Amino acid sequence: MSGGAAPHLPVEAGAPESGRVKHRRRAILEAVRTNGAASVAELAARFDVTYQTIRRDLRTLETQGLLQKGFGGAFASPGVAHHTHGERHGVQSGVKRQLVAALAEFLTPGATVFVGLGTTFDSLHEVLADHPGVLVATPNLEVAHSCALKTEATVYVYGGYVRNKDSSILTLADESRQRFKFDVAIIGASAIDRHGTVQEFDPMEVDLVRSILPHTRQVILVAHDEKFDRRAPHVVVQMSHVDVLITNGDPAERFENASILASTRIIALD
Repeated sequence: MSGGAAPHLPVEAGAPESGRVKHRRRAILEAVRTNGAASVAELAARFDVTYQTIRRDLRTLETQGLLQKGFGGAFASPGVAHHTHGERHGVQSGVKRQLVAALAEFLTPGATVFVGLGTTFDSLHEVLADHPGVLVATPNLEVAHSCALKTEATVYVYGGYVRNKDSSILTLADESRQRFKFDVAIIGASAIDRHGTVQEFDPMEVDLVRSILPHTRQVILVAHDEKFDRRAPHVVVQMSHVDVLITNGDPAERFENASILASTRIIALD
């Protein structure tokens, strides 16, 4: 959920329960941003109101650009950070640095590397400093800034809109997405479910990653243990198409079937 004060939500004119309506809409918005999505049925049961009332709430919130309505529910609006960069930066920062350090073996001289969004990669420049000649293409402003200033890497930045209160560029679809053949694509995740589906909250973020994966020789997913058993609405890729998973702990117990990881190399840190 984005930082700062909660957004101002209108109160239904003339309604005696106007204060309750305002509170309910704030709670709906929080539920959608926390879980990535929420169904009309779930929300109606939670607030003990009719489906029609929830649909009216969702229409109002969608009109304000705070979420997007879908069939039977709603999901987080694109371009709105699920959590701000500052909020996410401090979460498991030590673990993230260890996970990123494990990327060293894949950063070969002269490699062309895609780096995805997420604060997990904020320390990538520390590893890249020992691997000159790498080209990094990224929509991640923090990665682009630190690698450009602190390493010898050539840095390409995808163009688009900067997500509010974040260091992420939501890229526009153009010919730049086919500009490179990547040796390695390093991606993160907002959620990984028990069926091996890697997910994100923002469809614009997903769109870029999915467009570059077919042009990549090796896909590396870097995700700390708190990413598992979470939900987000948009599918990035299935684990069966991930070549390497770098995480902490044993990921096998996170999935319903051990075969989900059959084709993936696991680098598990203690």
